[in-house]
Amino acid sequence: MNKTKKELAFIEYVKDECKKYGVKCSLRPSKYVKMDGNVKCSGWFDEEAPELVVAMDRPDWIEILAHEYGHLTQWVEQIPIWKKAEVSLGKVWEWLDGKNCRSIEKHIAVARDLELDNEKRAVKIIKKFELKVDLVHYVKKANAYVQFYNWMLITRKWSKPKNSPYKNKNLVEAMSSKFNMRYDTLTPKLEKIFRTENI
Repeated sequence: MNKTKKELAFIEYVKDECKKYGVKCSLRPSKYVKMDGNVKCSGWFDEEAPELVVAMDRPDWIEILAHEYGHLTQWVEQIPIWKKAEVSLGKVWEWLDGKNCRSIEKHIAVARDLELDNEKRAVKIIKKFELKVDLVHYVKKANAYVQFYNWMLITRKWSKPKNSPYKNKNLVEAMSSKFNMRYDTLTPKLEKIFRTENI
């Protein structure tokens, strides 16, 4: 897939930032990347390694790169929700693996709020670098992903790669194109869509 000058400039910028902060930059020629266990996803940022990973062989790679770079900025700035997430994200994954976890609602709320902050950052990054992304659609997908954390509290499972919240047309369509939704709980309408679409 040919990349535009602006996309190439953004890739170089992210690589430079990773180098500056001692982060390994893994831009992989694959459709998915595997996290711990068998969880397939499109990318991640891990502060422990530290490493930024993105599956680049997919049409939305530029959005994923902007999203994961957003997480790097959260880490660099050490924002309060990032510090809380250092504990909460581990608890969420342990809980998804079947371990009992007290206050799981609180930990999922922290993970969800971290993603909401990051999606807002990703939009700013996309605008700043003038990347060719349909922002109305991107924000709808971002809202679907943030709301997924509320659904995960009900299902106790991660989504399948082929039916992820931001890929499901009916779910994305039901989302706002602005960051103005109620994020602390699922509305009955959204819960019904998550259930019907089996996300």
